[in-house]
Amino acid sequence: MGDSRGPRGRGDRCLVVAKKTSDVNVAFGAAVRSARIERGYSQGGFAAHAGMDLSDYRAIERGEFNVRYSTVVTIADALEVPAHELIQRGEK
Repeated sequence: MGDSRGPRGRGDRCLVVAKKTSDVNVAFGAAVRSARIERGYSQGGFAAHAGMDLSDYRAIERGEFNVRYSTVVTIADALEVPAHELIQRGEK
């Protein structure tokens, strides 16, 4: 069967799709950052809490990645908010 590790060799789960900064990605990242800060997490503390790689998480907050829906759900679950709330915050 081939190597089941993702593109960075950290298991078969890739949290982000491709590096691409856009207005939508930047807005979503700002919404995630705001929700994280409201809950008192540092970036490193939140990434660990969510089970995410810190460098990937930082890139999401900077709006540098197209994020998979499964990653939106992972972040929302760790923040204890519905995924649609994060998406709505990013649309404003």
